[in-house]
Amino acid sequence: MNDLKNLNKQRQTLLKIKIDGFIEAAILAAKTNNVGLSEAVFLTTQGLVREMAAQSIEKDRARILLDAAFKSAFPESRARVATH
Repeated sequence: MNDLKNLNKQRQTLLKIKIDGFIEAAILAAKTNNVGLSEAVFLTTQGLVREMAAQSIEKDRARILLDAAFKSAFPESRARVATH
């Protein structure tokens, strides 16, 4: 996960925007086909997890990556996790 740091700030930002766009397009494609938001997010996440498996990312490592991504999007969850 440290390879992103090797890119300059502009390339980091552009890469994040491009990846976010792919995710948004996947969810929009599902919603366009009358699939609800929760199911669209599930299908998109399921596709991401399948790709992790296809890239031979171990299940425990995939969970760590997903947890880190979740915590970066929902920072308030850090406090709740730390207190349990």
